[in-house]
Amino acid sequence: MLDGIPFWARAAFLAGLMTLAGALDWFRHGRAATRPREYAFIWFTGLIGCLIGGATDLITSSLSSEYFVLGKGLAAGEGLAWRATLFGFQEGLSAGVIAGAICVYVSRRKSKSPPLGFVELSGLICRPVVCAAAGAVLLPLVARDSDPAGVLRQFYTTALALGLDEGVAAAQTRRCLQVWWIHTGLYAGLVAGLVWVVVAVARRRRTNAGRTKPEVAP
Repeated sequence: MLDGIPFWARAAFLAGLMTLAGALDWFRHGRAATRPREYAFIWFTGLIGCLIGGATDLITSSLSSEYFVLGKGLAAGEGLAWRATLFGFQEGLSAGVIAGAICVYVSRRKSKSPPLGFVELSGLICRPVVCAAAGAVLLPLVARDSDPAGVLRQFYTTALALGLDEGVAAAQTRRCLQVWWIHTGLYAGLVAGLVWVVVAVARRRRTNAGRTKPEVAP
């Protein structure tokens, strides 16, 4: 049902709901309200993901336009780089919002340990970013022509069906596979970075709990 609604309309609707919920929380609790800061943090990470996703797809569309045309269903021809960038914006925004929501949950969920402050949490955001960038660079170098998901075979068969010469089809599909590994490494690095953040948050919350624990009289 949601497929018929443009992505940016859905994003705007979600932002509107968060704004309304944040305003109600502020009205009820004043400066003690936490939802406005939580939602702001989630959209901050969404913006980071949006920029990374757009930049990645802008670069990789120049490496393999076939990956986006045959693999993602984008229209071929003039303006493909821009369409790929917009596609990356959407995918990156979704990934960033989800990542931000996970970070907020693990840092603010009810526990015996005090919640982690947003300034301290923001300092951990560089970890998923660095891990995602490292994964996008390193995984294609390590994997090379490895094709566990059958991407090379799938694109090669499609290219031949379109009437391309075997040599041209082979060259194009190898570039498709390289771009596929770049994107896979990006998401794998993001997941690894999120796990790193979750572990770091749990440790810091336990440490902060120990510092604030009242002393017991002898």
